[in-house]
Amino acid sequence: MSRDFDLVVFGATGFTGKLVAEYISRSAQKLRWAIAGRNQAKLEALGLGVPVLVADALDAAAVAGIARRTKVICTTAGPYAKYGSEIVAACAEHGTHYCDLTGELQWMRRMIDAHDERAKQTGARIVHTCGFDSIPSDLGTWAVQQEFIKAYGKPATSVTALFGESSGALSGGTVASGIQTAVEAGADRSIRQVLANPYALDPDPYADRPPSPDEGGIGWDSRLKMFTIPFVMAGINTRVVRRAHALSGFPWGKDFVYREVMSTPGSPRGLVMATAMTAGLAGLAFAMKRPRLRDALAKRAPQPGEGPTPEQREKGHWKTRFVAEAGNHRLLYVAADRHGDPGYASTAKMLGESALSLALDPLTAAGGCTTPSIAMGQFLLDRLRRAGLTFEVAG
Repeated sequence: MSRDFDLVVFGATGFTGKLVAEYISRSAQKLRWAIAGRNQAKLEALGLGVPVLVADALDAAAVAGIARRTKVICTTAGPYAKYGSEIVAACAEHGTHYCDLTGELQWMRRMIDAHDERAKQTGARIVHTCGFDSIPSDLGTWAVQQEFIKAYGKPATSVTALFGESSGALSGGTVASGIQTAVEAGADRSIRQVLANPYALDPDPYADRPPSPDEGGIGWDSRLKMFTIPFVMAGINTRVVRRAHALSGFPWGKDFVYREVMSTPGSPRGLVMATAMTAGLAGLAFAMKRPRLRDALAKRAPQPGEGPTPEQREKGHWKTRFVAEAGNHRLLYVAADRHGDPGYASTAKMLGESALSLALDPLTAAGGCTTPSIAMGQFLLDRLRRAGLTFEVAG
């Protein structure tokens, strides 16, 4: 089917949406693309020199009209539980590929249940979590397994991701999504059950699988000589990695274990950091379950549309270590961005390259609600490396 555009960036006037649109404008050649959102004047004011499409994310007919005209919709309009459902539905119905930045687990589960089968029928690749949630985890685990197989002739039976040194501002959109999830969970016990299930995104969330509880306190990694603590995004990222493994037919074995933590240096200072950060996470979890405290946090946190300066984004960085093991075999792998804070600059690269991969690369993955590693795999890995991100075996 002939389409007017290869790609439409929806929500391009938001802070992150603008960064993604600007990234695509710098990176893409011979791309037929457009920007979309509610406000025509704001879209035109971006000065990107591409067509402007006006639509409200809640207007099913308007969104469907855009989906019919483009090969890919890339959306930054969140919280996605509020503003994403009509876009996913339209893409699944019209065979349009889709990518976003969501970390809203309960909403992803709803989208899988509602649209996975139709997307398989139309060939639409519905790819959530194409930013810091959860490309480092999903693509990093896939990549370390490819290297492990090359080195030892078999996959690792376990992979631990340790999110380490990082610097960057918290995204206002991420805060809004977290609050949206907390509100829904507080009002609905079934959502709390989804959030607590380590296999919540699997095709069968209740199949017999190895116990995989999320980390709950301070630990010690004897391999890297580092302290470990719970990672705030692990409740999302681990589920995405496990869905990818299930969708690919369990090539690493049904007993494969993936866990995710944050690391601090193995020194007295690192222990102090670990203790303070663990206490802070516990306090945050407590506050998010209580409406008055949650509202107070929301007022003080970055708001959607707010973000750091270009200089601050450039100075940001992040690094994740992956330890893959099987028997006596072990491999250390690193994913990192030395010139981009995780929530904004690096995320714009990840989502931008995901959108370009869906639009331009000769992908062979089937349609359906999938993950970055399943939908794009090596194509996306190569793109991110060219964009300046590191994915490599550690020396």
